[in-house]
Amino acid sequence: MVLFIVNENSGNGRGKKIWAKVEKELRKKGTEYTKVATTSQAEAVAHAEELLQRGKMKAVAVIGGDGTLHGLLPLLSAAGIPYGLIPSGSGNDSARALGIPRNPIRALQIILAGHTRRIDLLETRTENGETQFTLTAVAIGLDSTVAADVNGSSYKRWCNKLGVGSLAYIIGFFRALAVFKPRPIQVTMDGVSREFTQGWLSAIANISTYGGGLKICPTALPDDGRLHVCIVHGCSVWRILLIFPTILNGSHVNQPYVTILSGCTVRIETPASMLAFGDGEPSGQTPITAVIRPRQLDFLIAASG
Repeated sequence: MVLFIVNENSGNGRGKKIWAKVEKELRKKGTEYTKVATTSQAEAVAHAEELLQRGKMKAVAVIGGDGTLHGLLPLLSAAGIPYGLIPSGSGNDSARALGIPRNPIRALQIILAGHTRRIDLLETRTENGETQFTLTAVAIGLDSTVAADVNGSSYKRWCNKLGVGSLAYIIGFFRALAVFKPRPIQVTMDGVSREFTQGWLSAIANISTYGGGLKICPTALPDDGRLHVCIVHGCSVWRILLIFPTILNGSHVNQPYVTILSGCTVRIETPASMLAFGDGEPSGQTPITAVIRPRQLDFLIAASG
């Protein structure tokens, strides 16, 4: 039996519409399934945990976005059963990295086929001992300011309604740029520290994209056993405006104002605390430490070849 966790609010209500299509296809195929429909992360976790404890589920499939997935990662990584995704969020970077199509019926076919790939997770820890799993990236600095603005905005809902959810992150970028001030950032990668006196952002990535397709760490793969960090530093706001379009294709890594690091453990410190967002969701504040947890999640993907 497949457990479907449906975030009906994802994508401004797109999750509910997608589930209607998926359920029709499941009934047509005669597939045995059960469903948890939810409008909150906490509710989804509670109901899913109860059903998984019964031990009858052979797979879990989530209809939602990166944020929906984020809240379920601790439960799913511990459950030891395959996990699939039918994307219905704004950015859908998890689906993009894993080759999950936006077409819900095609995504469902991948889940029912049962082919899996073991992928890595980022685990972050703050000074108060709070830990979280993240699949896509942890944003600190300008990009976390963007995430906070997008999450609390009305324009995100309109972008989702118009089917251009990724546009919300571009709008959020320009709004955040108007208020954010660069500050010193210390990055310690595998024990080696580097100081950036005018740091704009430090993104810790497990996959290549975040923010709806921005290629922040182009070489990052979800199963390479390494975390990747992009630091943008030492430049003016006008230079940031020139760098931003190049993130769309990943060529920003050639700029002297961009430093890319890779390793297994990283610690980000700032003189004054800065918010961190993992998978677009609040994940504490600096100082924050991230480690890579290799092959932590058994993800349902399309068969190769």
